[in-house]
Amino acid sequence: MKDLNILSPGQRLKEIRKMLKLRQDEIAGEKFSKNYISMFENNRRAINAINATYLANKINEYAKSKGYDDIYIQPSYLLKSEVDLARDKCEKWIEEVETNLEISDADYMMNLYKTIYVASKYGLTNYRAKALYLKGVFSLHNERYECAMTQLLGALVFYARENDFIYVSDIYEKMGIILYNKKEPQQALVYFKLSYEIIRNTKVFSRQKFEELNYFIALCYYETGHYLTALKMLGLIETDSNEISELANRINKVLAG
Repeated sequence: MKDLNILSPGQRLKEIRKMLKLRQDEIAGEKFSKNYISMFENNRRAINAINATYLANKINEYAKSKGYDDIYIQPSYLLKSEVDLARDKCEKWIEEVETNLEISDADYMMNLYKTIYVASKYGLTNYRAKALYLKGVFSLHNERYECAMTQLLGALVFYARENDFIYVSDIYEKMGIILYNKKEPQQALVYFKLSYEIIRNTKVFSRQKFEELNYFIALCYYETGHYLTALKMLGLIETDSNEISELANRINKVLAG
């Protein structure tokens, strides 16, 4: 898969030169020697911004004159390291997943696979964690709970190490949802409480998130037979909704029973 093969700056120049059927001496022109181009292409010599600009302009002018409308490069393409290019690719794939509402499931998962592969190869742990998190969310929505738990745990390791409390809290909440959907409300309650305590003890405050977690906590208490505690948790929720009213009615029926 070509997307996963990240070339060095010199290899990038060689690839484009071959596509344009240019010899090394032709691209060198009057400014460089053929030996300079050869050493750069074989990773034996670095290039500076001025020389990269010259080469990029020469390539673009030649491509235009020969009708290669799909070939146009910026000087940065000949300057960026493999890690820089890997970072750009991961950023692009993640952005497509998060912003393109019409992306197919196959392309969604392929982007995340490519991100995990490239990020793992080049030590870009933040992108690997983000891709694992998004895979976990996707698996959760598709009721693939075992996969979702494994993927979210992989992301959790990174976010916990970075003290990213927003993601840690969110992952714990999603783990709670997974366990609740697997008919394990007692275990789910542990994760919902962890998620709640994390945001309560940090400066990150979201009334909506608190109420969402209070609802899930109440739901788990209801499922485990702690009806009064469940009702108490619902009482902490200021926003009204059909699901909250429905749960309150179910609890009251049991208590009246």
